[in-house]
Amino acid sequence: MYKNWFILIAAITLSPACKKETNIERDIKESMLAAVNTLRQSGCICGSSQMPPVKPLVWNDRLAAAALAHARDMNANNYFSHISPGGTSPIQRAIVKGYTGKYVLENIAKGYSSIEPLMQAWLQSEEHCKAMMDSLQTEMGAANVNTYWVQEFGH
Repeated sequence: MYKNWFILIAAITLSPACKKETNIERDIKESMLAAVNTLRQSGCICGSSQMPPVKPLVWNDRLAAAALAHARDMNANNYFSHISPGGTSPIQRAIVKGYTGKYVLENIAKGYSSIEPLMQAWLQSEEHCKAMMDSLQTEMGAANVNTYWVQEFGH
């Protein structure tokens, strides 16, 4: 009888650990910045628009913090949107993290395991492509949590 109780208690104790999901947050600073700046340096076609080469972006830790917060939130709350369930927008999230720029563009994606296919998908989307090639943008931050990806561009 005691043996059965022990097994039941052990099963109850271990059960939550078996369901716990691991959040994988990758350090993508160098690789994402390099991928976007390589694109910006060469120029590309976004939809039907020829985008000429533009100046490279510099990394901004505050934009990266806003991107990470949004990627974490989408992952934790299982949604996919530029506007959070609480109603915050990309510029609002950046301001909360201390960003003092006047404008923020955001690219989001879900379901990609690495930067290469992700960048190809964003290049196939005219709006995402143009955000990466926007000559007004001078700074960038980005983050990845599991398969959620966020890029923040600002000036």
